[in-house]
Amino acid sequence: MSMQHGARAVLYDGSPFQPDLKAFVRLVGEQKVTNLGISPRYLQTLASAQPPVIPREVTDLSNLRCLSSTGMVLSESLFEWVYDQGFPSHVQLANISGGTDLAGCFGLENPLTPVYVGGCQGPGLAIHIEVYDQTIEGGKGVRGKAVPVGEAGELVATSAFPNMPVKFWGDVTGEKYFDAYFGRFDNVWTHGDFIMLHPKTGGIYFLGRADGVLNPSGVRFGSAEIYSVVETFFSEEISDSICVGQRRPGDDDESVMLFLHMKPGKKFSQELVRRVKAAIGKECTPRHVPKYVFETPEIPTTVNLKKVELPVKQIVSGKIIKPSGTLLNPESLKYYYQFAKVEELGRPKSKL
Repeated sequence: MSMQHGARAVLYDGSPFQPDLKAFVRLVGEQKVTNLGISPRYLQTLASAQPPVIPREVTDLSNLRCLSSTGMVLSESLFEWVYDQGFPSHVQLANISGGTDLAGCFGLENPLTPVYVGGCQGPGLAIHIEVYDQTIEGGKGVRGKAVPVGEAGELVATSAFPNMPVKFWGDVTGEKYFDAYFGRFDNVWTHGDFIMLHPKTGGIYFLGRADGVLNPSGVRFGSAEIYSVVETFFSEEISDSICVGQRRPGDDDESVMLFLHMKPGKKFSQELVRRVKAAIGKECTPRHVPKYVFETPEIPTTVNLKKVELPVKQIVSGKIIKPSGTLLNPESLKYYYQFAKVEELGRPKSKL
C-alpha cells in the first residue's frame, strides 16, 4: 500500500559493517531514509564498539522518523542507548516482534502515546491481540484462555487482521499454514511469542519466543529477562549470551543453562559466574538464576544475526539435530552436544 502513495524502498544487500561500522549509517543519511528497519544485534554492535558509533553524529538523520527493530527482543539498555545517545530524540522506536513480515503488525510504535523503556506502545490498527495461558497444550478443537493483564503468556490474535495471509507459497492444501498458526487453539492465530501487556501503560513487552520459554520448577519466564541483566550489568566483559532450558528424557525438572561469550581480552571465571548469578537473582528472582553457567566460543545465529535458542535447547536436552539452512554458523552447534551429559563434564571442550 505504501508504494502506491509514492514511498520509495531502499534495499541493502551485504554486511552493514563493511567497509567500516559507519558505512550503513552514512547510507541512511545519504538516502534520506524515513523508516529504518534493523536488528538489535546491529544496534548492540554500534553501542559496544570502542569507541561507540553514535549515528546522529555520523550523518544527518533529520529525515528519519521511525526506527524498527526486529528479529529478537530489544534489551532495556539498548532502548536507553537509542534515545539517550544513538539517534535524534524525534525518532520513534518500535521493537517489532518476531522476524517475519507478519510480525510487524502485532507490536508497533504509536505517535499518539508515550514511549516506555522495554516495550512497544501497542498493537497495530485492527489487530485484536490477547495473551493466552501458555500451560494449555492445545490441539484440535481446544479453546485457549486469556491470562490476567500483567501476566505473561502466548501472543494470539483472536480475529482476522488486515495482512493475514491465506496460505503459504506452495502449500496447496493449506495444511502447513494451519499447523503453523491455527493448530494450537481453535480459530485463533497463535504467533509463537511470549509476551506481557503492561497493566498501567498498555504497552506490549516481548519476553522471548514461546518455544524458548524457560520453565524450572513450574516458574515460566522468557530468556529476554536474563539477557537484559547480562547486557545491563556485564557489557564490559560479556559480548553476548544464550540461555536455554535443558530437560532430557528421564529428567524430573528443567534446568536453566546460560552460556556466555566473552569479549576479547576478558576471561571467564567462577568469580564472574558468581556475580552474574547474584545480579540475576537480585534483578529478577531467585527462581531465575541459572543452574549452570558456562563459557562458549560462539553463539549460533541466523544470517541476520538473530541468536537461535531452539537448536541449542534440543541439543543439550539430548537430541541430535540437522542444522537449519538459515544459520550463519551451523558448525557452532557442535560445541553444545557435550552439555547433554553435563554431570559428566570436567572442563568443557572449547574447540569447535
